[in-house]
Amino acid sequence: MKVTNLVLAVCALLVVSAAFAQDEKPISIPEGTPLHARYLTPASLRAAAGAAVVPQIAGSSIPSWSYSVVSPIDGKTYKGQIMGANPATKPGQVTVIPTILIPVRLVFQYSSTVSYIFDPTVTDGGCIGAGNTAYKLTQASPLFSDASFTFGGTAIGTTQYIDAFQRANFWNDVSASGGANYHTLLGMAPMPLQTVTVTSANTGTPNGTVYSFTGLCGTNTGNVNAPGLLGVMNFNYWDPVARSIISKLGINANSFVMFEFYNAVMSEGSPANTANCCILGYHDINGAQTYGTAEFEGRDETLFSGVSDTAGMSHEIAEWMNDPTGVNPTPAWGNIGQVSGCQGNYEVGDPLSGTLMPGVKMSNGFTYHLQELAFFDWFYRVTPSGGVHGWYSDNDTFKSDAGAVCE
Repeated sequence: MKVTNLVLAVCALLVVSAAFAQDEKPISIPEGTPLHARYLTPASLRAAAGAAVVPQIAGSSIPSWSYSVVSPIDGKTYKGQIMGANPATKPGQVTVIPTILIPVRLVFQYSSTVSYIFDPTVTDGGCIGAGNTAYKLTQASPLFSDASFTFGGTAIGTTQYIDAFQRANFWNDVSASGGANYHTLLGMAPMPLQTVTVTSANTGTPNGTVYSFTGLCGTNTGNVNAPGLLGVMNFNYWDPVARSIISKLGINANSFVMFEFYNAVMSEGSPANTANCCILGYHDINGAQTYGTAEFEGRDETLFSGVSDTAGMSHEIAEWMNDPTGVNPTPAWGNIGQVSGCQGNYEVGDPLSGTLMPGVKMSNGFTYHLQELAFFDWFYRVTPSGGVHGWYSDNDTFKSDAGAVCE
């Protein structure tokens, strides 16, 4: 996945003095500097590492179905794998996928006495409401709890958001006789907090850096979820840790694992080089074990345009469900969303990164933000679309398919 268009591009951000290596304070980022988010898929990660692509999930007991489609744009046949039951199967089937939600406390250690901590289980009243934590809010979100979804005047169902998207995505099948009971649901299981220490600045080879911004929400005192800070950890440091946590907790491939950060992201390379920032989430596969990581962004689009609270997690879960290995091939598309250049996989979030659905207010009084997602027929250039209303995305931002093969 080529995502160079969303790499931080402001020259002022690229100045990181050598003296900072001995500093115990975050890097100060000028007010008004735009930050851009990106998401990684296993296909892009493996391509960057020069490793072989794994085409299928082997040994996972999570139900999945295989598809084969001939794209009218190039006459080629494309085959892939999607989690859940086939929406064309009658009667419609309900799939509940065990989903392990793991909160991660990141301790950016600057010295033996100085650290900055980002914890999704600690309150941050100045940003997400008094008494709220990112972890509790996520559990109560439309990702794991039911809400009423209506797209373009059509009632999709009272269900979870990703299921609503899947139903709308394959609406011709779902709305046909016998298809109404098609659902792909996430059976969420919360897990204990995991603490990860990230060496930073003057602690040797830095695996993490903390950036400081002005004008952001937050009223906490001390070093936990402190106002105006963004933790940035090297992806190459985090991913092996994520895999080790899965192993330590004895989680099996019959469950999907989602790690959650709060106000902390990743870099693709050294976190001290701001050009490598900011990765808000990714999904991957290790053997048969599928898993992902996403940030709960507490600053409500004031730091990352088009990103707030559970938007990043909605992006990653939807992409995992539709492209669990990251290699479901499509005719090349690109130069849209977070993609600069061409991309050739079925990643439903990437073309609309930064585009939010209408807010969803839940019974806890919190209004959640979810990312708009692209339909199957957008990628494969199927006309008319089999999505709800003949749409190509679930809020009708895309009025037509992806168009000519990207070159």
